[in-house]
Amino acid sequence: MHASTAPLKLAAAACVLLFGGLGIYLAPLQPSVVALQFTFTPEAFAQVLQAWGPEGVQRFRTHLPVDGFLLLSYGAAGYLAVARTRFFEPLATWLPLRWLALLLPLAAVCDAGENLLHWGLMGSGAVVSPWAAACYLLAGLCASAKWAGVLVFIMAAGLAQVRRLLAQSA
Repeated sequence: MHASTAPLKLAAAACVLLFGGLGIYLAPLQPSVVALQFTFTPEAFAQVLQAWGPEGVQRFRTHLPVDGFLLLSYGAAGYLAVARTRFFEPLATWLPLRWLALLLPLAAVCDAGENLLHWGLMGSGAVVSPWAAACYLLAGLCASAKWAGVLVFIMAAGLAQVRRLLAQSA
């Protein structure tokens, strides 16, 4: 018997509300926040910040603490969806579910690293640091790992649903 799904429902609701709210708050930024996430060099990062201007940069910095709650909520929701429901059981013969349970929490850790790096790289002394180029690259790699984890989790959910439907029709 699986434990209560109330924590999952709470984490999922928080995730949806935070994601929607941040999406609305960050919508004025052009190029989008995702464009910044996939910058790997100081020059590309600076291009996005220049396009945003000082108000856009401040908007981005202001969202980061709230994004911390978002990453906690999606990390928890992903873990709980695997650990406290039977939704992913059709995949148990293909992969250990404990690995799948850790996928979104690990994506959230990468997201937190990306956020911390972006926060620091937007600071006044960040560009003169001898490690700056490595930090820009690392931030881009953290974002890439985060999005890869999210996409793999979504594909696993889709595959679990397909396997469930095929089993029901057989």
